[in-house]
Amino acid sequence: MKRFIPLLVAVLLLLLILAWAPWMNDSVIRDKVLLERGNADGIVTARCDYSVSFRIPFGMYVASCEAGYFVTFYGKIIP
Repeated sequence: MKRFIPLLVAVLLLLLILAWAPWMNDSVIRDKVLLERGNADGIVTARCDYSVSFRIPFGMYVASCEAGYFVTFYGKIIP
């Protein structure tokens, strides 16, 4: 049982760091979504640009006036 507690603490700490995702920068994520999905959504004007709406566990939610995307902590864009 004593060996189980440090392992549990390590796993919980790892999950907490992944949920927080401190390496995700708002401008980098915005640019990534713009490059991968901008043409498909027709984002060509500054009036309807992507912006990071809010952070959620394990990623960020990026939205424009046309669509919204969840970007995971490892960089995958999910519509």
